[in-house]
Amino acid sequence: MGFIKNHKVICIIVLLIVIYGVFVVVRNSTVTRDYTNSLYKSDERIYKEELGEDDQKMYDLMLEGSLKHKVYFNIDMDEFNCFDFEDCADIVNYANDALMVDHPELMNYAGYSWQFSNGKFRLFLRPSYYLSLKDYYGVLRIESILKKIEKDTKKMSDKQKIIYVYDWMGSHNSYDYYFTYASKNQSIYNVFIKHNAVCAGFAKASQIIFQRIGIESYIVSGSSDDYHMWNIVKYDDKYYYYDSTVAVGYKKSSEHYYDGLRQETMNEYVSYHSEWYPEIEKTNMFAE
Repeated sequence: MGFIKNHKVICIIVLLIVIYGVFVVVRNSTVTRDYTNSLYKSDERIYKEELGEDDQKMYDLMLEGSLKHKVYFNIDMDEFNCFDFEDCADIVNYANDALMVDHPELMNYAGYSWQFSNGKFRLFLRPSYYLSLKDYYGVLRIESILKKIEKDTKKMSDKQKIIYVYDWMGSHNSYDYYFTYASKNQSIYNVFIKHNAVCAGFAKASQIIFQRIGIESYIVSGSSDDYHMWNIVKYDDKYYYYDSTVAVGYKKSSEHYYDGLRQETMNEYVSYHSEWYPEIEKTNMFAE
């Protein structure tokens, strides 16, 4: 006991290191390709059905890097059959878009950048934050939120569930107009915990909630007036665009608040990969 009293700071540091080590071991022992954490089970549909062999290898590299909190990779261009910067950039872009759609639960992955010089290609992964402990604690806190949402929606119809998720996003979040392109804003951590994000975070969080409450949905990347991310939801055996960012951007009293549920207001949206998705209806989801 005397040693502990005299070396309190050292003991606390050692204890924290041990706790951190246990968290890492437990987390790594439960990580699989389709279930990187308990928040979302991925079918990796885009990876399996849409990507070529080189695209899949790049996707694998980026997924592994995100899970292990790696900062960068040196890319062997011959390994990916790309012979110049443009070839490699196309593969990275395609793999990134697929990873975003397949794995919205990756709280730490915010995108990428690259460096190309002297014939060498270096890929940098953009983390949403730098502490891996946030993965562990973030999952626990988000699990609690999801369980409440599951309870709240248990007896709802599909229509009521879709509107509930839309309203939940609008009432629990604000849009970060000041740091729009900050990496943290791409993460579901900011949506569920910080309640301040941008379209990518809202689309990923909506996807995770929809899976939990039994609504078929997809994440879409593309453009409206600028780069944008939103969702597709299945309702009454048809598919519609759903854009919770609109709910976040307006007060509920605004006549435009529900535009993100009105297909006619989103018919000008352009998906970057329309071949990945079912055909979208052109009329509104719900009769008004």
